[in-house]
Amino acid sequence: MADEDIAGDEVAGYLIRRELENGDDEFWNPAEKWVSDPGDAELYEEEDEANAVADLLSENDTLSITVEEVLYDDGEEDEFNDGE
Repeated sequence: MADEDIAGDEVAGYLIRRELENGDDEFWNPAEKWVSDPGDAELYEEEDEANAVADLLSENDTLSITVEEVLYDDGEEDEFNDGE
């Protein structure tokens, strides 16, 4: 029941992220390859699937490729500092 009350901590899915040499990030989209906007990236429902794809991508890439957890945003986080 407590998990239902904390929607901000629920996993929405997983993104595959690649860190470029200049420090910028790119995200994997099978149709477009690497994209700069995480909103355009493929959101994987299963972490195992995202890790398998990331492993395949890493075989032919010298850059750091990781799987990033995406959490649901319930919008309440912005309200905590309103009283200051």
